[in-house]
Amino acid sequence: MREMEEAMARLEEIVASARRAEEAAAEWSARQFVGRADEGRIVATTNALGVLVELEIHPLSRKRLDARRLADEITAAVVKAEEAAAAAKDGLMNGLRP
Repeated sequence: MREMEEAMARLEEIVASARRAEEAAAEWSARQFVGRADEGRIVATTNALGVLVELEIHPLSRKRLDARRLADEITAAVVKAEEAAAAAKDGLMNGLRP
């Protein structure tokens, strides 16, 4: 009888842990992550998977940067946003480990 009670208690712990993991994953997947470049005038926003969902380029950046430098700054902003998303995922995964 005691073994059954211990098994049921452990099962309840596992179910509760799975529920917390599911909630954390849902919260993480709804987040967006931002990366900035060119002194904050270029802003890239990605979803939790690192997919670019928005890109804002200030007119001053378009005016003062040549095409190559503008491309480099856009890439830098996107990479920073992707890195923020990856860091958040790593934090989530580390928090879920027993």
